[in-house]
Amino acid sequence: MATATELLATAAIVYFLHQCFMFYRIRSKIRNIPTVGSDNFLGATLDSLKFILRGHESVKEGYLKYKGMAFKIPTITTSSGWLIFVNEERMIEELRKAPSDVLSFSETTVDLMQSEIVFGKHAHANDFEVDVVRRPLTRAFPSRFGEITDEIVESCKHYLPTGSDWVSLNLRKNLIHIVCRTTNRLFVGLPLCRNPEYRKIQEDWTVHVMMAAHVAHLFPKALKPIAKLFVGKVESMTRKVEKFLGPIITERLENDAKHGPNWEGRPSDLVSWLIDFAPPEHKNIEDITVRVMLINFAAIHTTSLTLTNALLDAAARPEYIKPLREEMEEVIGNYGWTKEAMGRMWKLDSFIKESSRLAGISEIVVARKAVKDFTFSNGLTIPAGYTVAAAGSGVHTNPTVYEDPKSFNGFRFSEMRQNGTKEYDSLRHQMVSLDSTYLLFGHGRHACPGRFFAVNEVKAMMAHILLNYDIKLPGDSKEIPPGTYFAGARSPAPNAEIMFRKRKVD
Repeated sequence: MATATELLATAAIVYFLHQCFMFYRIRSKIRNIPTVGSDNFLGATLDSLKFILRGHESVKEGYLKYKGMAFKIPTITTSSGWLIFVNEERMIEELRKAPSDVLSFSETTVDLMQSEIVFGKHAHANDFEVDVVRRPLTRAFPSRFGEITDEIVESCKHYLPTGSDWVSLNLRKNLIHIVCRTTNRLFVGLPLCRNPEYRKIQEDWTVHVMMAAHVAHLFPKALKPIAKLFVGKVESMTRKVEKFLGPIITERLENDAKHGPNWEGRPSDLVSWLIDFAPPEHKNIEDITVRVMLINFAAIHTTSLTLTNALLDAAARPEYIKPLREEMEEVIGNYGWTKEAMGRMWKLDSFIKESSRLAGISEIVVARKAVKDFTFSNGLTIPAGYTVAAAGSGVHTNPTVYEDPKSFNGFRFSEMRQNGTKEYDSLRHQMVSLDSTYLLFGHGRHACPGRFFAVNEVKAMMAHILLNYDIKLPGDSKEIPPGTYFAGARSPAPNAEIMFRKRKVD
């Protein structure tokens, strides 16, 4: 009778041979696409693990080496084990226009975020929260801009220095508190947006979701169920948020049942909007709570990274601060602290857009998973089951689109708007506009629906900080600490600091 060791060894050999067979079977369907990295089983397996920490380098290499073409990279972050990148503006447009039942955004999210492990039964649930962000949330924030700016002022008082001496602060740790408070002023209002326990859960959940997804990627498909043992904190944190939102949701549902959805005094906030848009089977505490957290995840993550990058660029380039302040003071003097004023700050909009163009958030943009075979006009076919995307920094530093593309020009886009010959030009180059040459918010029907709120929130925070604080890098440095990458996603250096003091007016 075989020993336990012999059985284990046999199982390992069988598993290895099965993985080897599946690798070559999967690869055979995309053999014609050039590879960055290794094309054999052992080499590609190692490269797929390296993608976690060095994936951004592979994407950049492929973009430069295969211009006007496509390339593939082995990775553990997709179910097929490969990421295919298209490397031409026309192909990105075709990617944008492809029907959702052929190239799926939602299936990509499930794959890249390991949603079935991280979110369990909510992985494939109705995504009605997207319509909530796109419609009532986007419509509401202009009229609620006074509340948002009030929260910016109050949270900056709490987390930024109040004296005239320079104080060095870790940027990300402090900005995420300001972003979370301000965002939730609109989402759930006072006093909950200032509750330290509630905010800490929202802030930490963002980190734990990303960690859980990355941990789940490390497990092969057959062992994915084991990964659930390591990501339980995401679910437990959801239960904690229910303690705060449960009574609110219950009260709203009961009043809606008694008086209809337009009863007097019904708050206009994220909870109410989600209840309005939820199908009957999702009108419950758990589903509404999860949606509040998912929207917080997207809002806090994107906004805090964008604001951190922009403030680091401003601190490293003090020559931009004076003209930015002059624009802010003039516009606010004429239009007050309003959404309209934010829209008239062309230089500020340009500065943040240029900061995001070069810093970015991810090398993997406009990602779609093929649920059916899809063929581009040049003949390239993406077989069903494979994920295709565009290369972030490659697109954003394309010399045929951007003059001196790797140099920071804070007013690049405001100058494009001013020099445009048509009214369309003034709209095309603003940060929220979608274009195949600027992919921070994605492209097409699945572009970030919250970008209007996020961009205006970042602009309001930047304006308040620059008008009320002097900033610089420690030691008067002009060099921003290099960011970090994980699975192609970029974050500012976690230890990056900025010196703050109350502004000294000349």
